[in-house]
Amino acid sequence: MKNNNSELDNVIFLDFDGVINIKSDNFSGTFENPDAIFYLNKLCLETGFKIVVCSSWRNHMDYKDFLYNSGLDKSIEILGKTGTSHYGKEFEIKKYLDENLVGKFIVIDDAYFSSEMAPYHVQTAPTLGFTENKYKEALQKISKL
Repeated sequence: MKNNNSELDNVIFLDFDGVINIKSDNFSGTFENPDAIFYLNKLCLETGFKIVVCSSWRNHMDYKDFLYNSGLDKSIEILGKTGTSHYGKEFEIKKYLDENLVGKFIVIDDAYFSSEMAPYHVQTAPTLGFTENKYKEALQKISKL
């Protein structure tokens, strides 16, 4: 899964619930977790990583507008979203990697992933989301790719 070609896009596979959305009943049109958005902005702007949405929200709304309206820096590119399957999110991410040219990548998600994905996965606590500590963990994982 590792590719060192610097010409390729580096990607964050981003989940919403438990990462940037910590309210299960949030249908307001924005995520009300400014700290998570702050650290996501910081991570993307410092590393140049772009976003691919792997959240289940990707099929039910305009996920790009939702992210930008929640405070995602408009200079951060959202490349798109993963496909859907009955095999789960990890399979969908691997399929995206097989079908698209990607450089380095990490996954930010509150769900469990297999040990194969451990070097790339930053697992958040669903009630806390993407915190400063998780931002630091993401930077550490990126530095090892």
